[in-house]
Amino acid sequence: MLDDTSRKLLRIIVQFHSHFKRMPKLPELRRLSGRRPAQIIKAMKVLVADHYIDWDASRPVETAYILEGWERDAPFDTPQQHGLQGVRDSGNIDYWLYY
Repeated sequence: MLDDTSRKLLRIIVQFHSHFKRMPKLPELRRLSGRRPAQIIKAMKVLVADHYIDWDASRPVETAYILEGWERDAPFDTPQQHGLQGVRDSGNIDYWLYY
């Protein structure tokens, strides 16, 4: 499991890359995450160690490559976990057919 800063940074990097088709720079990561540059660099090193991204720490953060854009051990929520009874879990088609 990733800590909060690393998880937040991974989501920001993936979403930013998919939207702008480039990696965010350090000032952008600082603005979007609300973290200090030292915390961002530390979280980037954690992501490198866990093989979520590929990045050389001697280069700028925008040179990183995304290897895996989601957390591996994150559980998926089901309606039963939220205490919802009788909810159909058969996909999107039920929404259009029964509601």
